[in-house]
Amino acid sequence: MEYTRYIVQVFVGALSPHFEALSIEVSKQTSAQEIVFCIVERLGLPNPQHYELAEVIGNARGQDCKERRLGPMENPVALQMLWPQASITEKTEETDLHEYR
Repeated sequence: MEYTRYIVQVFVGALSPHFEALSIEVSKQTSAQEIVFCIVERLGLPNPQHYELAEVIGNARGQDCKERRLGPMENPVALQMLWPQASITEKTEETDLHEYR
């Protein structure tokens, strides 16, 4: 089993007046449900079953935005490793941006 740790940044939007995003340290095997439970706990929100994680793809101009809800047992780090590297490291007008919300 792999024990490498990764940082997943989750943009929480209107769920918090104090944070735009929260960073969570996880493994490649951490499920979307576990990340949601962690975010909900850190924000002090009730009923973690009422929240879900979404993969968001858009360009730097905020256009062509696409969202995909992650299933509770999907592994966000494994998915993030499939994202084009330019979308993670570069922010140009032509580059698609990937993030979790």
